Amino acid sequence: MRRIMGVQQFWLLLLLADYQITGAVSGISPHIKHYEGLSYDREELHRKHLRAKRATQLHEYTLQLDLTAFQRTFRLRLRRHAAAFSQNFMVVSENGSTPADLSHLYAGILEGENGSACHGSVLEGQFEGTIHTENGTYHIEPVHRYTSSQTDHHSIIYHEDDMVLPSIGSGPEGFCAAEHLNVLAQRLSSDVEAPESRSRKTVDESKTCCLLHLHVDHLYYKRFKSVEAVVAQVASYMRGVNDIYDKADFDGIKLINFKVKSLSIMTEEDKNDPLYPLYIGPEKLLSIYSENNWGNFCLSYLLTNRDYSGVLGLAWEGKAGNWGGICSKYTTLRNGQNSTLNTGLVTIQNYGQFLPPRHIQLTFAHELGHSLGSPHDEGSNCGDLGSRGGDGRYLMFPHATDEVRENNEKFSPCSIKAISKILKLKKDVCFVASDQPICGNQMVEEEEECDVGHNDKDLCCYSAKETVGVQCRLKSGKVCSPSQGVCCSQDCEFKPVGQRCHEETDCERESVCSGLSPLCPEPSAKENLTVCSQGTRVCLNGVCAESVCLKHNLEQCDCPGDSLKEKCHMCCQQPDKPETCASTTSSVLSRHFQRKALPLVGGAPCSENRGYCDKFHVCRLLDADGPIARLKNSFLHLDEFDDVAEWMKAHWWAILLAILTLSGVMGCTVCLCSRTLDTSDLE
Repeated sequence: MRRIMGVQQFWLLLLLADYQITGAVSGISPHIKHYEGLSYDREELHRKHLRAKRATQLHEYTLQLDLTAFQRTFRLRLRRHAAAFSQNFMVVSENGSTPADLSHLYAGILEGENGSACHGSVLEGQFEGTIHTENGTYHIEPVHRYTSSQTDHHSIIYHEDDMVLPSIGSGPEGFCAAEHLNVLAQRLSSDVEAPESRSRKTVDESKTCCLLHLHVDHLYYKRFKSVEAVVAQVASYMRGVNDIYDKADFDGIKLINFKVKSLSIMTEEDKNDPLYPLYIGPEKLLSIYSENNWGNFCLSYLLTNRDYSGVLGLAWEGKAGNWGGICSKYTTLRNGQNSTLNTGLVTIQNYGQFLPPRHIQLTFAHELGHSLGSPHDEGSNCGDLGSRGGDGRYLMFPHATDEVRENNEKFSPCSIKAISKILKLKKDVCFVASDQPICGNQMVEEEEECDVGHNDKDLCCYSAKETVGVQCRLKSGKVCSPSQGVCCSQDCEFKPVGQRCHEETDCERESVCSGLSPLCPEPSAKENLTVCSQGTRVCLNGVCAESVCLKHNLEQCDCPGDSLKEKCHMCCQQPDKPETCASTTSSVLSRHFQRKALPLVGGAPCSENRGYCDKFHVCRLLDADGPIARLKNSFLHLDEFDDVAEWMKAHWWAILLAILTLSGVMGCTVCLCSRTLDTSDLE
């Protein structure tokens, strides 16, 4: 079978072995060593979900769910949450495009547990998701995903440490043939490669979000059986992916995140669909998928349920221009085929076994790393590639390890370097500003207790570098963080009652701390029509907004007369009577202003907006041509002609005279300099 190259393959070779399974059901999955069953009241949870769904605001209702497992109680406090999707997210199916129902998606915390977090979905009274605690991470899934047998529980919960990822195969077949793939990638790409800028490109720091299109084929849909369940799975993938990328620093480019803009779902089998045949190899499948025009998206990924015996994902590696990865547009390859190479695929099955969501999240994050320009980790700069212990291998290692370790969610130094290069080249072409709260941007937003950016030495608040569930939360025993407001001290305590936190202004009174909150109380507004801005304006609702003329039921107007200094005085008129316009120094307005001159502030417009008042309160008229144009017209009168050629035709005599004069000066200079001293006289 012909292999389409230029893709990086995430080869994961399983060593088939018998695992000792413990828990309520024996042999539920070779990827889960130990679990416990959950059998809470699904009908009661469904009723709570319906109440949350009816809430007009996302955070209006808190859904409470208490779970007992692993000799403890998990007290989940959840609110509706759809941060994985863009604001204009749409679901596309055979019946057309419709806005998606995201009311079944939740996120929250564990009651009474500092630094905890949880997120997931509620469908048919059943919670599926992830719980982050001080003692590690737990995952909850429906038991029917793993067995069709009758059980005394409807869900399972297991610790992440009890997950068994596919182990590393030995021998050359265990490696991704990256070098061979790159050679064939050159054969597909055009002779004309996109040039790379040698100058340091300015990066737009606000553009951190890559908007995705995801395509779910009929095999994937058949596994989950409903659009809502598919949306819930996608939400969990994106949460896991973003938890990894949010913490990465790509040479100063931070807070990279992904959101789903469009989700197309094939709910029915369509034999005319090029992706329909079951037995299509992964490279061929990606090639067919790439033939569509996905250029309107940052990236487009295919989600499928096919067993590729170790291959869990494929993605075109990020290159400059349109030759792979983020922001690539529809282009013609050397073989004449039109394709969009901003694509990849992820499958949820391996060697006949369905993979846990956490495993799929790591696979997805790995493939997105390829899309951002990272090859597989190879060489000494990529960490200890031979070590399976300690902190483990980094995310872009070509094989999975046998258990989840710390480095599995991090990028190696060589991956950071490769991704940073592509981000600087291409990010601003298609990335957008994120519309969701982001831990690490030093702004305390929804679901955050505090936000000190990446400052991991802060005394009060956990930084964005910490693990999920801990980051952007107060440290144990700390009352507040200065990032929450100016009424919190550097000692993480509320400032005392009466301490000033907002200075008095022309239109607002001072504010003092309450001693009960880190926030400075909103200052109260002074009375309307209080004079402000050096007596030229008045306050309205706490803002210095209107002319002082309003205080006397007058309108501001442009001062009459020719004096440029007087044009920068305050002048008022009767409403809609421009003939009554007069300066505050005039006898007409003396009863209001006692003939006191009120100079306009520097920068104020004057002379019917044709000039501005300088710091000496003199009106400076603007010249649309500018100083260079004035000099040009003063000396050459070029404004009378359309171009320089016309001017030269009209002033040929001036040009001739200038040439003759210059020639004469040069001739005299040559004659004077050519005279030599007669040495015979000296002898």
